[in-house]
Amino acid sequence: MSGDIVVVGSLNVDMVVNVKKRPEWGETIMGQGFFTGNGGKGGNQAYAAAKLGASVTMLGLVGNDMFGEQLLKGLEEVTVDTSHIEKVHGVSSGVAVISVNTEGENRIIVSPGANEYVTPDYVRKHEQVIRDAKLVMLQLEIPLETVIEVANIAHTYNVPVMLDPAPAQKLPDELYKKVSYLVPNESELGIIADAEIVDAESAKVASKGLLEKGADTVFAKLGSKGVVVLKKTETFSVPPHNVKAVDTTAAGDAFAGALATAIVSGKSLREATEFANKVGALTVTKKGAQSSMPTLEDVLGHGDNSQGGTI
Repeated sequence: MSGDIVVVGSLNVDMVVNVKKRPEWGETIMGQGFFTGNGGKGGNQAYAAAKLGASVTMLGLVGNDMFGEQLLKGLEEVTVDTSHIEKVHGVSSGVAVISVNTEGENRIIVSPGANEYVTPDYVRKHEQVIRDAKLVMLQLEIPLETVIEVANIAHTYNVPVMLDPAPAQKLPDELYKKVSYLVPNESELGIIADAEIVDAESAKVASKGLLEKGADTVFAKLGSKGVVVLKKTETFSVPPHNVKAVDTTAAGDAFAGALATAIVSGKSLREATEFANKVGALTVTKKGAQSSMPTLEDVLGHGDNSQGGTI
């Protein structure tokens, strides 16, 4: 059995410290606190979708270490199917070192560890899981050749693919033709489209170029400028919510997980975007990655004027 949503991606343990400013090279600064939590863009998106009630299967790798056990346990607590996640001996689990400033902005350094071993051979072993999904989610914290292989498998079986192009890099045109939903933030859109994004209009122009390369729908997440959605047959914008951002870590992943959950449940593109925007906004109001993500009850319990933040 496969989950409705299959996430193929990274699994990291986040090590987070709060700082007043970022250090320069050779400089030591004092932080105001430290905590660890489960993360990785793949793990975050699987967790977000499952916490919102979706049926989710995760494909990925961890090290044979205490962090690997922690990552598996965290996903299982929200009923993500982890039975296909394998442990790599002699390699550490992925780790992310995150600094968060007083405005809630973050800087992240990732040591991929076992995530580098998520190979095309690994995903081919789990082809049936991908084939039976209603939607496959991908990010770029695993090798690009693996991302392409997953997209090829999904395309073969007419399974829609959602790609979060982060960390951003130039992508082959052939990949876009197999992507149903592309969910870049402002900076990522600029990199993959080779364009300067300064406002909603420039985001629309850049997104249109990605549609011409073959992507079906682009969700341009523009933070305080909201979300601009482009499809060949329709274009619309969803305004931002306004609350104080405490920590933006994983807000984009929460958006993606919520978007996938809504799409799989049959919501329209506009309804799915509005739902995802609300989930992303709620996520920035709390510290941490997975620990900050809301349940469906949390989302439904907040009116339209009570959420906020940037994605």
